[in-house]
Amino acid sequence: MSLLEFKDVRFSYQEKELYRNLSFKLNEGEHAVIVGKNGVGKTTILKLAIGELLPDQGTISWENKVSYSYLNQQLVNDEKITCREYFHGVYEELFQKEKRMLELYQQGENDHKALEKAALLQEQLLESGFYALQEKIGTILQGIGFRDDLLDRRIMSLSGGQREKAMLAKMLLEEKDVLLLDEPTNFLDQAQVNWLENYLSDYPGAFLLISHDVGFLKKVANVVFLLENKILSRYKGDYDHFLTQKTLDDEHYQKEYEAQQRYIKKEELFIAKHIVRATSSRAAKSHRARLAHLERLEAPAPDHERLFFNFPFGHDVGEKPLRVEELLIGYTRPLLDPLSFELKKGEKIAIVGKNGIGKTTFLKTLLGIIKPLGGSYTFLPGLRIAYYEQEQKIDLSLSPFDFLRQKHPELTNTDLRNALGNVGIRKEMALRPLSALSGGEQSKTRFALMSLEKSDFLILDEPTNHLDQKSKEALFMAIERYPGSVILVSHEKDFYDGLTDYEIDF
Repeated sequence: MSLLEFKDVRFSYQEKELYRNLSFKLNEGEHAVIVGKNGVGKTTILKLAIGELLPDQGTISWENKVSYSYLNQQLVNDEKITCREYFHGVYEELFQKEKRMLELYQQGENDHKALEKAALLQEQLLESGFYALQEKIGTILQGIGFRDDLLDRRIMSLSGGQREKAMLAKMLLEEKDVLLLDEPTNFLDQAQVNWLENYLSDYPGAFLLISHDVGFLKKVANVVFLLENKILSRYKGDYDHFLTQKTLDDEHYQKEYEAQQRYIKKEELFIAKHIVRATSSRAAKSHRARLAHLERLEAPAPDHERLFFNFPFGHDVGEKPLRVEELLIGYTRPLLDPLSFELKKGEKIAIVGKNGIGKTTFLKTLLGIIKPLGGSYTFLPGLRIAYYEQEQKIDLSLSPFDFLRQKHPELTNTDLRNALGNVGIRKEMALRPLSALSGGEQSKTRFALMSLEKSDFLILDEPTNHLDQKSKEALFMAIERYPGSVILVSHEKDFYDGLTDYEIDF
């Protein structure tokens, strides 16, 4: 049975057409993923599905009584609500029933009818599985790494990553018929990604998710939707089957496109030759009418699209740019045992460990954003550090061009355009507000800014979040050729394997 259907959907943003007669169905029990390059409109499909955006043409329909949840819809705006209240709100009716039952038992000392009502409520709670709820909530929160000490904190006081986890946990607790998930692994470490893989693989309902984590996709998908050339293609089977079939389809599409181009050229030559002749102008007009109504294929997306990420290097400052001695990190109490190590010139290291263990806190301590609780760290004098922050707050009303212009008013328009073009932000995309761009395009804009500033030392916190495979490859090469030292926090071992000299496991 079809749960969600898109039929002949067209959607454009500021004259840029994203889809051409996009049609697909999400069927009962399907574990579907949407893949494609950054900026092709994957997230827009989810926003169209929930009605946040409306199509220019076509219809989008849900089967009657089908329930769904969307990751970015779940967070409430009530600043007073705690995380515990947020999660328990999924079962509000049952918790209210428990509260009423306890009140009736208290009254029951002198009221036999109250005892009977309480017993009935307790039986209903037992049948609903209420007394296993705390265990269920605990299992999900532990699985995705949401710490118990956050439960009594207000939702709005959490960091961006913690809020994402809270939203994901609530979705999983709700167990709707359809889950709509956009990059659910961005704030999860590898152990948590593994847990989510297993949970989603066994999920009895359907889901439609977006991710650039290939290892994750291979574990959870039994249907793959490829968004390319403004067309959504459906592949029944796992991700490896999709990769095999896509190679064959690419070859077929290339032949179709080339054949159509030959036909168009032939028709245009005929029209140009005969349109002015009295004896054949009628035939030429007929050919021109046919050509005008031809549904033209998009040029195949080039696999060799040039992306050039770059971190300009300043100068060597010495043999050991960073020394860490008995460093204690944390806020009110240490998160880890004292840290001690030296980073040599040109060394690249990965900081790994579970979420919440202190990786970002360590980086922010080195940058002077958080004060150490003990010990010391020393950078060599004159060292310039470039920092890619995982959760950087930027003005999304700005366009990528204006974002760079604001930081570097001294540069020419050509300089700014080139910096954006190198990372794949080209033409009209550079002038659209950042709020209208995908997460990957926003990340690329930040990398474009880093390409305009020299540094002697790189600190990168989860830089691959939101990036597609081509962008990750370009980022890998940029870090690899950087002559300075690098500290990298990443949960994607497939990304940094072969790039770093060693790991420090927190």
